[in-house]
Amino acid sequence: MVDPHAKKSKTDGYRSRAAYKLLELDTKFRLFGKSTRNIVDLGFAPGAWTQVALNKSRARGVSPTILGVDLIHCQPPEGSSFIQGDIFSKKTHNSIQTFFEPRGPLDLVLSDMMTNTSGIGDNDHFASMELCDGVLLLASQMLQKNGSLVMKFYTGKEDQILQKRLEKVFARVHKVKPAACRAESREMYFVCLRKKREVSVEELFS
Repeated sequence: MVDPHAKKSKTDGYRSRAAYKLLELDTKFRLFGKSTRNIVDLGFAPGAWTQVALNKSRARGVSPTILGVDLIHCQPPEGSSFIQGDIFSKKTHNSIQTFFEPRGPLDLVLSDMMTNTSGIGDNDHFASMELCDGVLLLASQMLQKNGSLVMKFYTGKEDQILQKRLEKVFARVHKVKPAACRAESREMYFVCLRKKREVSVEELFS
């Protein structure tokens, strides 16, 4: 059976079907407003989310600065940049900070990251939670006040723990499964809006 989103992505010029998940989230939450200029895209490859961010921002009269980050090298779409790195590495965090230093703090953190799935539900869930903690740490430190975070996760036992951590940082936290997600998939997204304040690492993970 042909995946309609995969087929449509070829017609629309997107690098993967993942584009339609972010397009749906933007329609619902208007992620790419006029004040959203500095964006980091974690788990960047193959670059479909950055394509969406560029298109939506430009359609709203904004010329964004977008940095993709991934473990594997990937050529960024024209108008964006890329660094190869590990979200758990301090060196990667420093590289992101250095890149945005002359441009100001982040307005939006995007993460479509996931480790290679094993097919064992709990293992995939816990691997996802570990990635999400790394993303949240970066977002809590680099997002400016009122900034936003969109982050993929695999559902399981620790969803509520992660949600409570997110609620320490953001005024509004939404759990969403876009229509473009496969029905059998356990993937969902946290859409976190309006960063409230700086939170120490100790408080965040207590």
